[in-house]
Amino acid sequence: MEILRGVEEAIAEDGQNEIVWRVVNATRNSPIQFEFEAYARHYGTDVTRRVTAVAQRTAEGLAALQARPERPPFFPDDVLRRAERVFKRITNGLSLSEVDFGPGIGQVTVTPTIARSAAKNTELALKPVEKPYSELGSIEGVAHGVDVDGRGRRLLNVRHRLTGENVKCILHGRALDAIGHHTIGDVYKGLRVRVQGTIRYKSLGRITQIEATDVLFAVPRDQLPTLDDILDEGFTGGLRSEDYLERLRDGRLS
Repeated sequence: MEILRGVEEAIAEDGQNEIVWRVVNATRNSPIQFEFEAYARHYGTDVTRRVTAVAQRTAEGLAALQARPERPPFFPDDVLRRAERVFKRITNGLSLSEVDFGPGIGQVTVTPTIARSAAKNTELALKPVEKPYSELGSIEGVAHGVDVDGRGRRLLNVRHRLTGENVKCILHGRALDAIGHHTIGDVYKGLRVRVQGTIRYKSLGRITQIEATDVLFAVPRDQLPTLDDILDEGFTGGLRSEDYLERLRDGRLS
């Protein structure tokens, strides 16, 4: 359950949990079984899509750790440590463990042999061989604060969309101008951003900071057009959709 909660926090734009996981059934006979069910934290909220996303990413992450010593998407350090404890528990007297994530996702099956390998992979993902490197690129995430470091450099803190970890972005040039067009309140609203520049890594996949040359802010959700804004019932001029498309392809649309 803690792994599910941690993956949801990494997936969520604001880092907040909207799902409450509850044990709705349990059996003491062999094999021991627990059944979890997802409920919305706030009454009347539809969390169906988020539940599916969390289950999918959790299943993919656990399967990936069985195969290779790399950090799966949406598995920050706290989730990796919990996954490592789960794998190690399976090597301590359990012959088989299965997690069924439901229709369309399937099962993750772990034996003690698989668990030993997965625990080692998880340990390596948490403590990879240190080999710093840099590359040009961009990251996406949620802005959640600005700061000034001890050297007087302007910083933007971004919660990385894939890992859920905080990334320090040192602002230069157009990036500084982009921040200047927004108030501090805008930044703390948790706006989606894409930061471009030189990404500096501590080791494979572990970002230490970004020398940001540009910051692009996404349009807030409440300012995006709604279905009513873009719906035009007279778009085809009274033609059936197939007739409209046929005339458009043939160049006969007037």
